Amino acid sequence: MSKTICDLWNGEIAPSEHCGAHDPVLNKLIILRQRNMEKLSGSLTDAQKEVFVKYIDCSEEFLLRSMELAFRDGFALGGKLTAKALM
Repeated sequence: MSKTICDLWNGEIAPSEHCGAHDPVLNKLIILRQRNMEKLSGSLTDAQKEVFVKYIDCSEEFLLRSMELAFRDGFALGGKLTAKALM
């Protein structure tokens, strides 16, 4: 168990890398998002593109932070449940 935790900490195990990799709905959403971003980007002025890029960067940072917090909270909950089960 401690090796698994160390592997997670050191980045040798990255559960989020494969998260949804084979989910057809997620794959369709990724394609749709990319297509819409390209369409929108093509119709924007340079100043608008700059704001759009900042918006995308902020959205991605928010998503990554949310995923990190969800992982942390889930891991803590799993630890508590394991500790209770061993009592």
